[in-house]
Amino acid sequence: MFTKKKKSHVSIEIKDYILRAIVAKGADPSQWKGYEMPLAQGIIEGSVIQDEMELFDVMKNDVAKWAGKKQNARIFVPDTSVLLKSFEHPDDIEWNELKGYVEMELGQSIHLPFQDPLIDVYDPNPNDGQAMLFAAPSEEVTKMIGLLLDATLDPQAADIRALCNIRLLEYLQLIKDDRTYLIADWSINELSISIFSFGQLEFLRYQSFDTDLSKWKPEEIEEYRFSYHSEVEDEYRMILTDQMLEIDRIMNFFKFSLHKGEKSVDEMIILGDNPLLSTVKEFLENNFSIPIIMLNDSIIQKSFPQFSEQFASLLGLALKEVN
Repeated sequence: MFTKKKKSHVSIEIKDYILRAIVAKGADPSQWKGYEMPLAQGIIEGSVIQDEMELFDVMKNDVAKWAGKKQNARIFVPDTSVLLKSFEHPDDIEWNELKGYVEMELGQSIHLPFQDPLIDVYDPNPNDGQAMLFAAPSEEVTKMIGLLLDATLDPQAADIRALCNIRLLEYLQLIKDDRTYLIADWSINELSISIFSFGQLEFLRYQSFDTDLSKWKPEEIEEYRFSYHSEVEDEYRMILTDQMLEIDRIMNFFKFSLHKGEKSVDEMIILGDNPLLSTVKEFLENNFSIPIIMLNDSIIQKSFPQFSEQFASLLGLALKEVN
């Protein structure tokens, strides 16, 4: 959503419980390096910055040290606020003019439920007179831009997590243009769902779920892995079960409400840093007849040997081409 061309960059992911970064000192992924550190409770809640001073200290004392001063920085737009909307445009509008066209039409033929949005456009089929608009309120991204600048980092790009996941899956050659995929990104307390169909992103859904993050403890081996106290295990598994039932409802909505039974999900891909991702995969395999692919360490490390599955979305952000 904002750019400054330079080969080296740092990609940053901030969740309620952890901060991760990939420092890319060039285009060759074999030279990239990953970093992560747990965040104290209360700094970020529900993807919203609650304690700017604490986060500034982390950015200044850790991220800037990992990346180097004046490094270009990339961030995610918070999943909580992203809106996906299709729009029609005149045939004579070139793809590189679409963003300007949307800005001109805001409040006229294109309406959004918030003021001063950050917007980006995505046009998978340039000749069909339709494109997709991504929009989000600017407040949280503006906060992050300020923190980056204060920490001597240069904001370069803000991207949508779903697009980063698709970018990585395309890089790994795990998706084809003639199939429909439900992509589920599982965090400890969040689930981001997208449906990518025949080369086009058609659906976005974000869901948070309640779990006491104080019950989750990070253990550092080669990287941080979170585990939970045994007394919350059964309760948390029920929460995950509810989310899986919601996936079933989304698949039915996509098939019957959006496509009148003529298109359905062919394959499901799951990824993320949820410690129970293998359990999620097992449950899904027992309840859905479609193939389930889990983006685990072995798949990631075929192309990125130095990274684990927790860095999947962040790798997609690091792969972004910035003009």
